[in-house]
Amino acid sequence: MKLLPARVDDFNALVILDAEAGPHPWSVMALQQALKESRVWQIEHDGELAGFLVGESVLDESSLLHLAVARAYQGRGLARQALKHWLVQLHRLGQQRCILEVRPSNVPALAVYQGLGFTQIGQRRRYYADGEDAWVMALTL
Repeated sequence: MKLLPARVDDFNALVILDAEAGPHPWSVMALQQALKESRVWQIEHDGELAGFLVGESVLDESSLLHLAVARAYQGRGLARQALKHWLVQLHRLGQQRCILEVRPSNVPALAVYQGLGFTQIGQRRRYYADGEDAWVMALTL
């Protein structure tokens, strides 16, 4: 598994992967903007695009904004490996904490985040367009 900065010319492949990865793809416009701002990292497995994550940092805190793994690679631990690698890099850059929002119904994602040490620090009521709440989770780096 490799975690590499995504390029603007990866856009179409990332949009397709995200649409096929699960029921809640990220906004196409938000992904395009994140690519332009170099906030997207692609997950490669054996030279193939297997997923991507979007993150940003403000002062000493980083946020995981989106994480998607292609269906063909789900259940292989790639999300965990990629996220762990990204968190190590954040720590090396002096980041103190990482936060994220996740649907309580997204059991696989919760297992990954909790397995890496994230804990719930809050809840955003009716956060998602379908009315589902978001759990706010954090990890001290």
